[in-house]
Amino acid sequence: MSAATHLPEPSAADLGTLLEHAPDGIFLADRDGRYTYVNEAGCRMLGYARDEIVGRTIVDLIRPDAADRLWKSREEMQRGGTHAGEWELRRKDGSWLPAEVTANILPDGRWQGYVRDISERKAHEAERESLFRENDSERRWLQAVLDTLPLGVILHQPGGRLAFNAAAEKILGVKLSPQRGSAQYAGRVFHPDGRPVPAERLLSARALAHAETVVGEEFVIRHEDGTHIPVMSSAAPIRGVDGRVAGSVCLLQDITERVRAEASVRDKQRLLQGIFDILPVGVWIADAAGRIVSNNPAGERVWKGARYVPVAEYGEYKGWWVDTGKPIAAEEWALARALKGETSTGELVRIQCFDGSFKTIINSAAPLREEHGAIAGAIVVNEDITALHEAQEKQRASEQLLRTVFDLLPVGVWIADREGRITLSNPAGDRIWRGTRLVGPEQYAEYKGWWVDSGKPIGPDEWGLSRAVRRGETSRGELIRIQSFDGSFRTVINWAAPIRSDAGEITGAVAVNEDVTSLQHTQEQLRAAVRDREEILATVAHDLRNPLSGLIMGATAAAHQARALPGGEPVGELAASLADIAKRMSGLVDDLLAVAVASTGGPSMLRFEPVAASGLIARAADAARPLLARESLQLELQVAGELPQVHADPARILRVFANLLDNALKYTSPPGRITIGAERTAGGVRFSVANSGPALPPEQLGAMFRPFWQAGRDRRGAGLGLSICRSIVEAHGGTIWAEPAQGQRVRVCFVLPRQPARA
Repeated sequence: MSAATHLPEPSAADLGTLLEHAPDGIFLADRDGRYTYVNEAGCRMLGYARDEIVGRTIVDLIRPDAADRLWKSREEMQRGGTHAGEWELRRKDGSWLPAEVTANILPDGRWQGYVRDISERKAHEAERESLFRENDSERRWLQAVLDTLPLGVILHQPGGRLAFNAAAEKILGVKLSPQRGSAQYAGRVFHPDGRPVPAERLLSARALAHAETVVGEEFVIRHEDGTHIPVMSSAAPIRGVDGRVAGSVCLLQDITERVRAEASVRDKQRLLQGIFDILPVGVWIADAAGRIVSNNPAGERVWKGARYVPVAEYGEYKGWWVDTGKPIAAEEWALARALKGETSTGELVRIQCFDGSFKTIINSAAPLREEHGAIAGAIVVNEDITALHEAQEKQRASEQLLRTVFDLLPVGVWIADREGRITLSNPAGDRIWRGTRLVGPEQYAEYKGWWVDSGKPIGPDEWGLSRAVRRGETSRGELIRIQSFDGSFRTVINWAAPIRSDAGEITGAVAVNEDVTSLQHTQEQLRAAVRDREEILATVAHDLRNPLSGLIMGATAAAHQARALPGGEPVGELAASLADIAKRMSGLVDDLLAVAVASTGGPSMLRFEPVAASGLIARAADAARPLLARESLQLELQVAGELPQVHADPARILRVFANLLDNALKYTSPPGRITIGAERTAGGVRFSVANSGPALPPEQLGAMFRPFWQAGRDRRGAGLGLSICRSIVEAHGGTIWAEPAQGQRVRVCFVLPRQPARA
């Protein structure tokens, strides 16, 4: 090859092969000291696979106390130098590899290190040094080594002499004296259960006396400050050249952090177990083989028992899919599918418990995976919703029932939401209006209606449904004339009310329409017939008064003339009897005429004028006194304060007093008492007439104003007196009623307003 010949540049693949086959370890790390590459020799030295090193930091593989040295060496290398020195690297088995490390920082800031195993060289050096070391220097060296160990070391020699390192003194919290022997710390050592360990049972003493090797026993040492330090202790005998036991060594490791960690783990386990036990849902756990290994109390309550069976026997748990009713096979259970990696949530299942009862549950399951993703088992959760499911079924049945009733109701029903938009109506409502408009309050004008009493059209905001939503009003019995969507007219009674939440908030409204078109037509016909009847009655009664007046006058004159003639007494008596009969007939005609006037004409046939209420009572009392005196009855007036004037027809009101006093006179036995009373009220005057005697039964108080009513079987008159009183009082715009009164038979009250009744 000539001098001008150039070798080709090595490729990246060639460089990679060269690094992999290098005899020493080659390590690369990023700026943060995290390994990005290690060759085969480096992996072999430390016993790790490549992916177990890549990603770790340099600090992870050196001794903890060497971290400061590492960062100082980096500062030196960043200034352009190369570091070379001996280090100890952590092997995978936990041992430390002595190594010679040459390192530098690359231009881009990465670490680069070359590592050579010097363990054999170190062993030869140690062997060589031990050959030339004197006994005293060997002891000093050994003491120095012991003092640097993080473990407490106690050397126990025959005769009780001790040698120990600084770590042992730190654990015990006292400066130990070789002359005092093992007794000085025997009283400080306890078993984990609190029992003290005698001096002869200390591990170092047992190893010395019985050549016994003990590894990994745990004790508790009481520190000088009173605290207790958990330690792990091991001991072994030391044999001389002749094989006899020449002493013992005892190692003490402070395991406080481990004990705390274990206690923390136990606390967490207890917490998790507590949560697991009190969960209201059933939880079941299966291992990787599919065998159910654990469940919580709620799970047993759901199923009324448990079966710890493998996946092939899941058929012992009987269930059916709620949506199809098909039975669930063993391999179809969510737990079985979870073992294959499937996650399922919210499956609705009907189960048969182990006691034979049935329940509805929500079933959810998921696989349990290890750190690397392998399936280690599965977990399933059962939520018992039997009560909820049954309640939902009942609610659906109730809703269906309500919907059926809603559709069958003979009245129209309309539902609006919180904004007032009509959202629902029933078939009867559609029939009344001949259609439906699902509109809000602003479009209620599409529903055309008029108030029956005034004839005014109903505005969009005047409908009961609108007032219920916007103002919370409840409307009852509003009589409305409507025009249906087909153009026809109807009369309806309208009700509406707001729908409120538990908090009182208006969430909507409901309206009800009752079609009373035919009923109103019938009522109008009945009212016309009654008017015709009353008019005929009034006409007949009025026309009978003149003949009866003539009959009374003629009979009275005939009676006087007959008594004046000799032998005319029988004729006179007959004429007087005829006159009495005619007077009674005249009274009956007056009653019929009074009823007719009140029923047909009402206020329009009354002659209103301002009348002093006290004057009405006085005139009524003056007219009644002679009659009551003749029957040996007392008359009492009870007037409370000054009475105002009332607008009334005095003749008609005196007729009311006359009928009430006549009725009281009929049913009061001497020596009885009749009381006339009056008192001011907010809108007028309250009058009353009461009589003494046995109280009327309560059921008769409401019936006594009906026409032809009689108290008991003693028929005294036609029974129109109280009915006439009611007609006259109501024609005045007042009210009349009967009420019980202590010590009296009955008290009849009526109220007359101060202002006249409107026509």
